[in-house]
Amino acid sequence: WKERFAQLEAIGFDWEVTVNSWQERLNELLEYKQANGHCQVPVVYEKNKTLEKWVNLMRRYYKDRKRKQHPVWKERFAQLEALGFDWEGNTWQQRFEELCEYKEANGHCRVPK
Repeated sequence: WKERFAQLEAIGFDWEVTVNSWQERLNELLEYKQANGHCQVPVVYEKNKTLEKWVNLMRRYYKDRKRKQHPVWKERFAQLEALGFDWEGNTWQQRFEELCEYKEANGHCRVPK
């Protein structure tokens, strides 16, 4: 990692853009949590596609062993965990709740394709 950082710095890589982007998404996640009471951003989230993609990316990054060892990512993962971030993306529960809503509205569970 150190070599890679040195290479990026040698060509004038702008770290502020990366840091600012991280902070913007983290703030959006915090706003989501304040509005919804949890950090379980749906796998498909039409209200904020940027947050949707970022959350899914964080879930993939978390599974990457090399990334988990890096100090910057350790700190970021700790920030997400402090918010109660859902690493698995509890999609089954979300789909079940959607099915319950559908059944209540339609009287059956035969969801069209």
